[in-house]
Amino acid sequence: MTYVHESLDTIKDLDDIATLSKKIAKGESLSRPSKREIVRLLGISEEGLSIDAPLYGMNPYVEAFFSAKTSTISPHVIDQDVKNLLSGNLDDNIFFNDFYQSLKDYASTKYFKRTIRNNRKAELKREDSCSKYIDAHLKKYARLVVVRIDLRLRIDPDKVNFTSDLLNDMTGFWSRFRRDLRESKKIPHPEGFIGKLEHGHYRGYHFHVMLFFDGSKHQRHVTLAKMIGEHWKHEVTKGQGGYHNCNATDPSGYIYYGIGRVEHWDLDKIDNLKFAAYYLAKTDYSLNALNNQGHRTFFRGSMPKKRNKRGRKRQ
Repeated sequence: MTYVHESLDTIKDLDDIATLSKKIAKGESLSRPSKREIVRLLGISEEGLSIDAPLYGMNPYVEAFFSAKTSTISPHVIDQDVKNLLSGNLDDNIFFNDFYQSLKDYASTKYFKRTIRNNRKAELKREDSCSKYIDAHLKKYARLVVVRIDLRLRIDPDKVNFTSDLLNDMTGFWSRFRRDLRESKKIPHPEGFIGKLEHGHYRGYHFHVMLFFDGSKHQRHVTLAKMIGEHWKHEVTKGQGGYHNCNATDPSGYIYYGIGRVEHWDLDKIDNLKFAAYYLAKTDYSLNALNNQGHRTFFRGSMPKKRNKRGRKRQ
């Protein structure tokens, strides 16, 4: 059996491993790498990660890191002894140089390049879809009220296999949530939405959601976000869920992230809105297996019908 979620330390470890691997894969200079940090990362047990973070291997950069480590450091070496292997100046250390070159070689393989290229191609396609979707709404509505919320489930200790139990719960609640956005009389209905399923090493499966409301009918975006979040928590999940109201954060973030009120003429705010939407289009490597199994992880509503051309033209 697997653990439902991992510690914050595990999250940091995976992020740091991926960051280091990206730099090496791209041939970037490590510019005075912290020896202590590299020793720490190479001392991380892959076996431990397989328990604490079962989906860690889905990230090709993390996969490249441990492939290089395995090919250069004997599996009989205890992880704590890595420090002894990397003694002295790293530039002159044979083990570190072998590891560095092995990772570069791995990143130059057709398999690795194809994986990165395909993921980036799909990511750009989703970004273009987000951009066109936002433009279509702004052509129809002179003003949008944009709500950003994160939807999650409370971890159930009796459901430790999050690759099945928690995912099944999440997808079922997501279907109910989308239906309620269209039909429920208890919440305002948005004109459109963009949603992304993610797997967090701390929160398990969760959704990032961006909702678009007609600005001529709605103004109070913080209240709207709270209403939607409370509906998810109490009506959709019956108390099993939780949410984060992004609109209720520091007001200075409204302008930067493009949430809240967005006018059709405010190009800077629109660019920021698209920037925020592009985050939802980014690749989550840990969920690539779900995509390969036919499970969707990126969602977008239908394109709005074109605005009636009668009436005064926009300036």
